[in-house]
Amino acid sequence: MVKRYLSDKNLNRVIRDFSFLIKLINESHGEYDFSIRDDYFNLYYKGNSMAKVSFLNGDNYLISIHKKFFEKTSAEDPKFYLTKKQNKDYWNVELSNKEIHPFLQKKHLNEFASRIKEIHYGEEIVFEQAIITDNLNNPEIIIIDRQITDSGLQRKRMDLLALKRVENLKYTFLILEVKLGNNPELKGKVATQLNTYITHIQNHFQTYKESYENQYRQKVKLGLFSPPFSKNIEIVPPVDGLIVVGGYSGIAVKSIKELEAKHPSLNLKHFKYAL
Repeated sequence: MVKRYLSDKNLNRVIRDFSFLIKLINESHGEYDFSIRDDYFNLYYKGNSMAKVSFLNGDNYLISIHKKFFEKTSAEDPKFYLTKKQNKDYWNVELSNKEIHPFLQKKHLNEFASRIKEIHYGEEIVFEQAIITDNLNNPEIIIIDRQITDSGLQRKRMDLLALKRVENLKYTFLILEVKLGNNPELKGKVATQLNTYITHIQNHFQTYKESYENQYRQKVKLGLFSPPFSKNIEIVPPVDGLIVVGGYSGIAVKSIKELEAKHPSLNLKHFKYAL
């Protein structure tokens, strides 16, 4: 089941060894993102997973990065790590805590980011990233996680999970399914997806509550959430969902009408770019 937070030991290691990275993320205004997983974390750039960082014994780490982002960059120089091994399309790089900053220095991150920019990614990732970026530092709607799954979802993934303030320090879960207006899933499939996710969290509410209350507290300790965010929150029922649609109004309007006719209680927001 879901466990999206770090052990106390590994949280302290991140505070000790990755303060430079937290600073870079906070100064990037949303271009970089730190996503906590099951006792490891992912570094995202503009919605794309740049690197997975896992904790090894002692003070060592394992960084997994796609070969397209890593090969023939300055970071590939052996002076920046202990060992590297290829696993299918990824390089697994082992390094000590002393090598973390040199390996993830800004020059190398810029090279990885440049590689990501060269690869064509779907418009929905760009739209999803814009939603995250434009809701930074908003204690009313906190986008707490992205690409959420667990063993019970059988490889299905929620796009975004937000926390919506309802009273003082109390928040409810808000699942966001993000679709462009020309996505054929808008005609009906997206409603089924969203209802599946809502029911899943409702059925496992206590587990999700504990996981994301922990993750929230850890992001505060890491400095990813700062005032006006409080140190602790309480997540309470109910679980809500929202379909967020972007652009392509000529196609989207028809699909949205069909969707709302089939699912009249559905919550939906359509962003339009008309001048």
